[in-house]
Amino acid sequence: MRPAIGPVLVALVLVAVLAPTASSQGLLPQLPTSAPAAAPASARADAYGRQTPAGTVMGFLSAATGGDWARTVKYLDTSLSEPNAEQLARELKVLLDRGLTADLLSLVSRTPEGERGERVGKDHELVGSIDTQTGKLDILLVRVQYDVQPPYWLFAPETLRGVAAAYEEYEPSFIEAWLPKSLVQGYGERYRLWSWVVMAAAGVVGLILAALLSRLLRLVVFLALGRAPAGLSFASVKGLLRPAYWLIFSATLQVMSGYLLTLRQRYLGGRLATLLVITSAMWLGVTFLATTIGRWVGTLERRGTTERIALVRLTGRLLQTAAVVVGVLILLGAIGINLTPVLAGLGVGGIAVALASQKTLENLFGGMMVIGDSPIRIGNFCRVGTMTGTVEDIGLRSTRIRTLARTIISIPNADLASQSIENFATRDKLLFNPVFSLRYETTVAQLRVVLAEFRALLDRHQRIESSSVRVRLLRFAPSGLEVEIFAYVTVTDYDEFLAVQEDLLLRLMDAIETSGTALAFPSQSLYFTRDQRVDREQPGKP
Repeated sequence: MRPAIGPVLVALVLVAVLAPTASSQGLLPQLPTSAPAAAPASARADAYGRQTPAGTVMGFLSAATGGDWARTVKYLDTSLSEPNAEQLARELKVLLDRGLTADLLSLVSRTPEGERGERVGKDHELVGSIDTQTGKLDILLVRVQYDVQPPYWLFAPETLRGVAAAYEEYEPSFIEAWLPKSLVQGYGERYRLWSWVVMAAAGVVGLILAALLSRLLRLVVFLALGRAPAGLSFASVKGLLRPAYWLIFSATLQVMSGYLLTLRQRYLGGRLATLLVITSAMWLGVTFLATTIGRWVGTLERRGTTERIALVRLTGRLLQTAAVVVGVLILLGAIGINLTPVLAGLGVGGIAVALASQKTLENLFGGMMVIGDSPIRIGNFCRVGTMTGTVEDIGLRSTRIRTLARTIISIPNADLASQSIENFATRDKLLFNPVFSLRYETTVAQLRVVLAEFRALLDRHQRIESSSVRVRLLRFAPSGLEVEIFAYVTVTDYDEFLAVQEDLLLRLMDAIETSGTALAFPSQSLYFTRDQRVDREQPGKP
């Protein structure tokens, strides 16, 4: 994967966060869950989305953020008049913004039955606790049902009774202390506007801090590479700095989101930061793999081991694909998508692909074994089965060999891995082993002279391994006296060996002529005879 994919991934994260995933609750994204239960049809009939604890909390926050206080009353289990109930909703919104952390929202149940804890009773759900001077104020939800309507969740009366006292003693947040009092009093339209201004300012501060930290990181990397091994330059790792910048920005945004004014904004900021961290880490991993594979391929090219390049590149692509798949799965899980059916689909699809491409995978793994074991390399002269030629290419599916007839033979790697391979290019020396015949008219003295001359000639030759020299009368052949020469020529190039062999054979012919004998010609003796007829009537007479 190319490093340019980073901005695309960041854009996808923004779309995933800002998409209207919960239109009935405004812009607030849905909460993640590990195993959401399917709600019955009657439970999905509530117009305010109160069928689950999470729906009640998100619906209340969305209505309060939009200033629809008449709607917020629908989420309270209270008998107060509408004006008093709306004021209670305002005070509850302030307490939630100031006293709860955004992490608690991810723990609120999305099942209609809720998740009853040990601290709460039947049909109750604990959202979180707010510290006050008189103790903790538990934010509880209660499941109620009136007449024939389906059951739904509301903020419990025991929580609402303590809201007024907690609201009086709760101090403004750190950011609110720096804002003009005229902007934060009443928590009306101007406060909502300034809360978004504060959120935008936090993003700008995060960008500035990330830019400063990334420049510091750039300087540290530049100075560290001055002591790095040869071949590792600043240009080779420069591509890692951009995803590192976004990773730093994501971490900075995560910290800055804790200072936002409202719980909903803190939740959105933390959620965006989490998704950006995942995306940046995936981008950084893919870029790091691309950089590492590129340097590895360059090293292989300099060493001349080009047959391993295909395997290295394939390994790099597989690792990059795996990094993207894992990152996408983590990203989907972070935005609340149940991964169980996704993983099941991937498993079934993987089995189908494996069965359909069985032969291709067999050749692929065969190519990996050939490249990894390196019985042959590109340019080697070898014999594979009955075929002899020069290896021209080792691919992931097949290996191409150019024969002595100048034709190309493609051998599937699965077949190549199962055959015996004779590699002539790996020889450290070549064998000189001629066998020739001297005619039978050769005397013993002449034969001794020939053998001695042969041994002396081979011992003096600078290309012959003297310890391996052997010259012997081998046998009485039908056409003459066979003499065998056995010696290793200390060359690896076959053309050079042919030149040495030619020189030795010419000198051997001179030695034979000097000794007074000659090479034997293939001959055959024929004997003719005439048999006499035997007279059967008179035994003993022809």
